Amino acid sequence: MNSPLSTLFLHGGPGLSSIAERDLYGHTLPIHWWDQPRSVVLFARPFGALVEAAEDEIRMLADTTGGPIDLLAHSFGAHLALRLIARVPAHVGKLWLLAPVYDIGDAFVRLATRLLTLSPASEPLLAALAEFKATSDYARFARLAAQVTSFANLFELYWGAGANTRRRWYLDLLARQNLVDPSAFEVIVRDFWADPLPPLEPVAGVQKVQLVFGREDPLIDLDAERHTWMQLFPRAQYVELDTGHFVHLEAPASRWWKSI
Repeated sequence: MNSPLSTLFLHGGPGLSSIAERDLYGHTLPIHWWDQPRSVVLFARPFGALVEAAEDEIRMLADTTGGPIDLLAHSFGAHLALRLIARVPAHVGKLWLLAPVYDIGDAFVRLATRLLTLSPASEPLLAALAEFKATSDYARFARLAAQVTSFANLFELYWGAGANTRRRWYLDLLARQNLVDPSAFEVIVRDFWADPLPPLEPVAGVQKVQLVFGREDPLIDLDAERHTWMQLFPRAQYVELDTGHFVHLEAPASRWWKSI
């Protein structure tokens, strides 16, 4: 596509990439599949630096297109979207939130619980989960996250039951390319943890919003997450799909990127 791209993709993680999205969709969708810079780990405030990099990216796209930029945010990328709406509302057009995760600590509790159904004898994971449930500070979250991410089959859990082919494609890509940077995850989350979560009150600055969730997403409690994001965006359209966490990699774009 030769026309200017007017939609900015904010991938999840933090520390993930848009490698899978580019591999799957290429140039077939008018979306700027932006890789969030992992170099932010070198800054004193890595999450703050990541927000500034996202602001630079949306300003660049807005200058190129001459108009506001739509945001397509997946998972943790929803928190970048919230910061951009607060910082540069005039540059933000429509907003699609795909499997947004508000409380990353709760998401890892759910992942740990799911892993324990597969490996119930994992004493380190059991201990880390119990400690974090007792006191949800960053140090205990870091121990829980370290245990969760130590499981080689972690990303196999992210998919819906009917996504075997797409899951195998992703795991093969994960084995061959640098889709995930664990160091970036660690330092960005540490900085993010120091900032209070946005209050659960309506967000001003964007009028058209669509929330898209997967019914088989292991990271979220569907009802609770829907309630949270509808508090932030009371007029949002709401869609549920029969997918796991990677709704945009499992379902066709016509299902998760509907006109709003």
